[in-house]
Amino acid sequence: MATDIASPSLSALQRAINADPSFPAFTANIQELLAIQENPYKTVNAVSSIILRDLSLTTQILKIVNSIFYQTYQRQVHTVSSAVMVLGFDRLRDLAVGLRLIEHFQKSSHLSHVKQLIVLSFLTAIQAQELVQDDTQLKAEEVFITGLLFNIGELIVAYYLPQEYQRILDLTDKGEAKSTAAQRVLKASTEEVGLAILKDWNLPDSMIKRLSFLHNAGSSGAGVEGRLRKMIKGAFQLSKNLLDPHIEPEERQKKEEKVCDNLGLNPQNLGKSLTASKKRLHEMAQVLSIDLREMEISDDIRPKDVRELKAAVEAAAAGAGAGAGMDAAAAVAPKSPETPVSPESRPSGAPPKAAESLSEDLKRLQFLYQVVEEVNQALVAQAPINQVLLMVLEGIFRGIRFDRVIFSLVNPQRTHITGRFGLGDGVEELLPLLHLPLKANGNAFALAMGERQEYLVNPHSHPGDRSLMEDNFWRVSRSHSFLVVPLHVDQVPIGAFFVDRLDSTLPISEEDRRRLRIFRDLTIIALRLTKKTKIFE
Repeated sequence: MATDIASPSLSALQRAINADPSFPAFTANIQELLAIQENPYKTVNAVSSIILRDLSLTTQILKIVNSIFYQTYQRQVHTVSSAVMVLGFDRLRDLAVGLRLIEHFQKSSHLSHVKQLIVLSFLTAIQAQELVQDDTQLKAEEVFITGLLFNIGELIVAYYLPQEYQRILDLTDKGEAKSTAAQRVLKASTEEVGLAILKDWNLPDSMIKRLSFLHNAGSSGAGVEGRLRKMIKGAFQLSKNLLDPHIEPEERQKKEEKVCDNLGLNPQNLGKSLTASKKRLHEMAQVLSIDLREMEISDDIRPKDVRELKAAVEAAAAGAGAGAGMDAAAAVAPKSPETPVSPESRPSGAPPKAAESLSEDLKRLQFLYQVVEEVNQALVAQAPINQVLLMVLEGIFRGIRFDRVIFSLVNPQRTHITGRFGLGDGVEELLPLLHLPLKANGNAFALAMGERQEYLVNPHSHPGDRSLMEDNFWRVSRSHSFLVVPLHVDQVPIGAFFVDRLDSTLPISEEDRRRLRIFRDLTIIALRLTKKTKIFE
């Protein structure tokens, strides 16, 4: 599909969309993600730090990795740094951008059509991933993200050009193919519109090239790319078929059989993948806060209320007696997918009201425990030291809630310590100021490393502490107080953690320091075990 030279009609559509007041001025963190260049050492930290600035994006990504990709990796991840390692930079970047796109479209005033298309996009992604579970040539993560954006053109048209989209739907209702209707109304295909707008939004060239190949009628069906194209299109057809509330069961089955034959799939395996896709779509709807029961979709995929399930089973079991019917209902009725009860979020025996009132501190403790377990697993698996350090930093940052957390490294000559990487607002500006001498200077880092003990600096309580750092540090950092935690391995100074607070009402407490020591000890173990002599060079 040639999109390099846009037709006058396509150019006019681009101008209309770009002039819309709701045109997505993507947040700075997404623009940063798109600008990051692949680097074997720095990429993971850069991606993690950008995503962690956005609590909503952090939560969504971790939920998706642990639900959609769990079957692939068979383990839960609790830190973004682990998610980057699991999915890879490109895939996590594309997932983050895709989620931001979907979140933007959910704000539509024409929510009915748009929400239908959002659900179709996610079901296509899930179904495509299910179809390639046993395909060693195709990566499940790449398939998911590609499927998610496969129909982005129609979503863009429905959101930005609602009147034109309604005219397309009206023609479709009269029996005209949607692609033909789009050409008549837009003088371009929805795929062409989508690719042109994604270019305008400066999305990755690799993503646009992949989507262009999928929609190009002349693309070869051979090789891995051809197989990916075939699988995504098949998943899209299956998903439309599953969601359509107007298709009779016999017609739905015929369409499934046609896709099955086209993809060379075993019908029994297809049935299993369809069942799994429905379940995972319900999980995904929870992440997106979409109530599938309010949508005009097939009853076959609509989540059933527990009471509906009980009533159906009781009616079926009426001949066996009321008691048997109730037992059967209890046995088959699952918890409503729209109102899940997580065992991690509620202690055994605690009523729902008690679960809702769990203290923030208890939630932090739960998260700290999960990260400690994750770090331990990484140590047992002999994960690279950079991965372990990033998990530790994220555990400190999200679990203890410091404003910044930075890992500093001592040079081989033991003459200087330098801030290497960290998390939090303004870290990049702060790192150059943490290149400090370890002797004959009296700075906070030199004192902490020399005395082999934590050094708490709070010039508001102890005015003399201000002299422990240069004036430029205080101006740039805006720290109210900070703590330096030295890291010694076998009596040798290796590095230090720097953590700070900007708010005078949130001092660094003894409890914060106690929890921080847990991560200090894990880091010392990791440094002792590693055979690497250079970190993040």
